[in-house]
Order: sequence, then structure tokens, then C-alpha cells
Amino acid sequence: MSAQAGGLGWMYGRDLPLLGLTFARDVTARQLLERMGVHRHTVAVRGPDDFLAEFGDLLYEYDAYVVTAGQYGRWAYAWETGSGKCIEDRDLVLRASAGTAAVVLYYNEKPMVEFLYAEDGELVTGLNTLLSMNLAPQDRAGSDPHRFDVELDALGARLDGNEHQYGPLGCRGLFHKLAENLGVGIDEKDLDQRPVLSGRLRPPSA
Repeated sequence: MSAQAGGLGWMYGRDLPLLGLTFARDVTARQLLERMGVHRHTVAVRGPDDFLAEFGDLLYEYDAYVVTAGQYGRWAYAWETGSGKCIEDRDLVLRASAGTAAVVLYYNEKPMVEFLYAEDGELVTGLNTLLSMNLAPQDRAGSDPHRFDVELDALGARLDGNEHQYGPLGCRGLFHKLAENLGVGIDEKDLDQRPVLSGRLRPPSA
């Protein structure tokens, strides 16, 4: 399966202990970075060697906010290599969605996955597995917190009882697929084979 056809499929089962992704539809990668609050003077198209030379010592520093960005179909993506501004800054997904739609997909080494979907500056659905992992009312947010329940059910999840069952894809794979079904994706070759935009984000406001 090609990366273009697979969306985020190449991530399933991969050892990615930390993932912070922001997507926005029908904007360019540079526009997405600007909406996320990038230091403009750090933004450039860098090949893999130049990227490592510039940011290699900072890649997994949480407060360095190193980010790469690119395009996949109608969607721009931004990948934070070691930080989580996409969830620290609760307005980020709203800014990213101005005039369009945006998605945030985040997880860390704890059993936490956060999925945010916003349209035109409004949070439509927020799902967080940190507390109960069964998406009880307190684990949901937005104007339509049950927007994706039909899709989750179709993917084999049973998240409305005391026992959480994420189906054949597992917890992370389930939310990968939920995001992927919206059309988002990343070509795996963008990670280490092709020149892409990169830079550093401004830290969230205190």
C-alpha cells in the first residue's frame, strides 16, 4: 500500500512513543505553521541533512518546539518532533481551523490519546482517553462531542460502557484511522527522504 493511499496507515504498530500532529484542510503548509505561531525567520525548506544539522540537538527537547510540515492531498500537516503545543495551546486547533477544518492527533508514552476536530474556529469534537479511556461524558468536549460515534463503532470500538474495547486497531490505531478517514495523511518519505518545510514554534503563552 502506498503512503498516499494509506494516509496514516504506515504508523500503525510503529514505535512512536510521542506524536503531536496538526492538520488543516485547504491551506498551505506555510499557512498552517503561521497559524500555529511559528518563528517566521526559522521557516525554510530543508532536506534531511540540513534539517539534522540545524535542529539535530533539539529534536526531542520538549521546549524546543521543532516542527516539520508538508502537504497531503487537500490537507497540510505539521509534526512536532518532541513537543505538544498542539494540545498545550488549547486555541491552536481553533486558529488552524479558521475558514476550514482542522484536526489534532496527540499521544504520549502514557495511555493517552487526544483527538480534536474543529471547523471555522469552533471545537466540534474533542476526545481524550487519559482519565477513563472509555470516552465517558467527562472525556468529551465540543459542540458535537458524539460527532464520530458512528465511525468509531464501525471501526470496532465499544466505548460506551465500563469496559473499553478499542477493536482490532487498538487504541492508537483507532484514532489514527478516525483521523485518516477525514482525508489526512503523511507520506512516510517526507520524514527522512525529501525536503520539507521546518522551523520552530513559539512556546504557548503562559
